Amino acid sequence: MKKLKNCVYTLLQCTWGLPQTLLGLALFLYYRKAAHMRFHGAVMTAWPRTDAVSLGLFTFVPDEKRVHSEKERAALAAHEFGHTLQSLMLGPMYLLIIGAVSFIWARHPRFRRLRREKGVPYSHCYTEKWADRLGGI
Repeated sequence: MKKLKNCVYTLLQCTWGLPQTLLGLALFLYYRKAAHMRFHGAVMTAWPRTDAVSLGLFTFVPDEKRVHSEKERAALAAHEFGHTLQSLMLGPMYLLIIGAVSFIWARHPRFRRLRREKGVPYSHCYTEKWADRLGGI
């Protein structure tokens, strides 16, 4: 049953989620020398960065040198897997509805300052709260 789920997951990410999966494939190829593993059907790459991203079939999480604990890395992997499930639900609209909002929430100086100075949790943004819930966090 698990193999069937993974096959359906992969097929849907490569069809319905094609735009983000193609972007993920480009990043995967760029970081081809990094460690890769499967995580519930997704291709997870441990890349040499401190941030994480999910693009269709592919997720990218910090390598072991850039996370504080294995527990933190597992939570990031589950969160990013939650984003892959959003990709399955939203298909080609994922990049606009989730990707753009998540990128702005993560990178914009105003939102970074809000999280840092006011203690607003990262999951305050609907895209992130939803990914946490889907990923089982």
